[in-house]
Amino acid sequence: MELERIAAAHWRGTEEAWLGDWLLRAAEGFTGRANSVLPLGDPGVPFDDALDVVTDWYRARGLRPMIQVSLPLDDRHTHDLDHCLDQRSWSSRSGPAFVMVAGVPLPGVRAEALPPGAELVVLDEPDDAWQAMYHYRGQDHLPGVAYSVLSSAEEQSFIKIVAGDEILAIARVSVADQWAGLTAVEVNPAYRRQGLGAAVTAAACMEAARRGITKAFLQVEVTNAPARALYESLGFRYTHHYHYRVAPS
Repeated sequence: MELERIAAAHWRGTEEAWLGDWLLRAAEGFTGRANSVLPLGDPGVPFDDALDVVTDWYRARGLRPMIQVSLPLDDRHTHDLDHCLDQRSWSSRSGPAFVMVAGVPLPGVRAEALPPGAELVVLDEPDDAWQAMYHYRGQDHLPGVAYSVLSSAEEQSFIKIVAGDEILAIARVSVADQWAGLTAVEVNPAYRRQGLGAAVTAAACMEAARRGITKAFLQVEVTNAPARALYESLGFRYTHHYHYRVAPS
């Protein structure tokens, strides 16, 4: 839960509120992490009252109430929060994710190992070309609120590998609470299987190391086998996983 608390500072909602130790986050529906409750302890009120507060808060913003449930890798035993939500007909949303961590910089991975003619660019803000390359869950265009979410950490840099006017790969690295967070890692489909995913990930970690950071985390969907294989090969290890529970319609 401490890692989840830290991760929450790397990808924030445009609106946030606390209910005891529950963090309520909203950002016009852009991404689950920025539009869900993160339970970090006791909500300070009876459980059903907490769900009523959560439901009213999200409904007032035109969003379906959603709670992030973090689970250990070995979750053979029923998790209390998950069980309680299941009993109240809060359903599981698709897209469960693993959380992975590694030390930075990544050992044995060279960010400069780029294809001929390619170069690495580090930006303080995501320019139009970077944003056009980022296809969250396959979306062709990012919503207007995306820029605010992408820029919501204490610090962040936006990495891109370019060849002429073409972007080959991108990544975002954020810094908060002495951790680096890796998000928005994407490779141009026309240039896959050329080591660009490893190169842009390594570049993001090098940028974090340049700022004195020694550890990084990322989230990856359970079903994204190619990305998981990449991160495993780079030395990332699994810590836990999470999924979302959504309120009854």
